[in-house]
Amino acid sequence: MRKEIVKETDFKNEERPDTRLKQFFDIFKHRFVELLKISLLQAVYNVPLIVSLILFYALIRNAENVNSTMTIFLIQGASFLISLPVAFIGMMGTFYCMKKLAYAEGEFASSSFFIGVREEWMKGLVIGLIAGISTGLGLIGIFFSYVYLAQVNSVTSGLCIAMLGIQFIIVMMVCYYSVAQSEVYANKLRYTLKNSFIMTLMRFPYNLVVFIIYPGIFIVLFSIMEITMYVGVVLLLFFAVFGHLMWMLNCLSAFDAFINKEQYPDYYKKGLNKEVSKED
Repeated sequence: MRKEIVKETDFKNEERPDTRLKQFFDIFKHRFVELLKISLLQAVYNVPLIVSLILFYALIRNAENVNSTMTIFLIQGASFLISLPVAFIGMMGTFYCMKKLAYAEGEFASSSFFIGVREEWMKGLVIGLIAGISTGLGLIGIFFSYVYLAQVNSVTSGLCIAMLGIQFIIVMMVCYYSVAQSEVYANKLRYTLKNSFIMTLMRFPYNLVVFIIYPGIFIVLFSIMEITMYVGVVLLLFFAVFGHLMWMLNCLSAFDAFINKEQYPDYYKKGLNKEVSKED
């Protein structure tokens, strides 16, 4: 079931881009300041995640042996069960603003941030908990496989690391789709998760490209060394919203293909130049 229709006020149809990819650059160009405002609002909800990562690096630097390092990884893995649900609650507000920008539903999207948080915070909490479990298991499992299991069988260790990485990627994709669906459609969470899993698999190559850009770049920065970790922190504070915008537009493209075209034609390619789109 779709959510309520909001009157479009920002641009005339002929002034809009005709694809979601072009729309990203159009929003980037014309709404840059608005995006920064939304990013700073999201940053408040990212604080627990950022603090936990900074403490993680500080503890790792002073770890005396492998066993103490494993303990630190266990603590960090458990911390994701708190920090990611909080971050995803903020993402409900961010994606709500992204929807308004993509659908051209209002000039000042950032003013709607806390409306999105208030309306969907429970779903954000549950989705964030799923992401936290996946991330925690991935972090702890990869360390255990790399350090302990590799001593027994290197092939088994490599397979475990690959499986843990794949599950993390797929679960995070499902979580992004679930957040986006929650802001567009009024479905029960179990149906949202099911639909998200299906669209994750059906559009996996597209999803993987977006994932590599965000959060892939941040994961790499946080994984290399302490200096790059601080670079990642700065980017996470000010520019994570651009990754969220990419995911929202990617999700809307999937919704157009699998849901809106048949079930909700008035949502189909909403916010785009539909006359040009019909010709493509």
